[in-house]
Amino acid sequence: MGKIGLGLGIAKKGYGILGKVFSKSKSKASSTINSVKPVANKDSAHKIEMAKIPGRVKRAHSGMMDSSDKTLSAWRQVTQKLDKRPFTKSGISKGKDLKKK
Repeated sequence: MGKIGLGLGIAKKGYGILGKVFSKSKSKASSTINSVKPVANKDSAHKIEMAKIPGRVKRAHSGMMDSSDKTLSAWRQVTQKLDKRPFTKSGISKGKDLKKK
């Protein structure tokens, strides 16, 4: 009975070791930290404000730029007609349409 008990003890220990080796390991990393917020100082707030300025200017002047684009394309179309070049919607002739001198 001593040998059988000893054999079962060794088998249990071996099974326990194999179970630890092949079991799913738990992550040792902690969960995501949500309590820390970024610190905004004067310099970073100034940089953020400066980055917003180009967009504000573009939006403020977009209507004026659209109307000037239409005016410029109309002027280019007039010059195309006067030069007897092929008429295009944008007023810009393609290189293949230009006459060689």
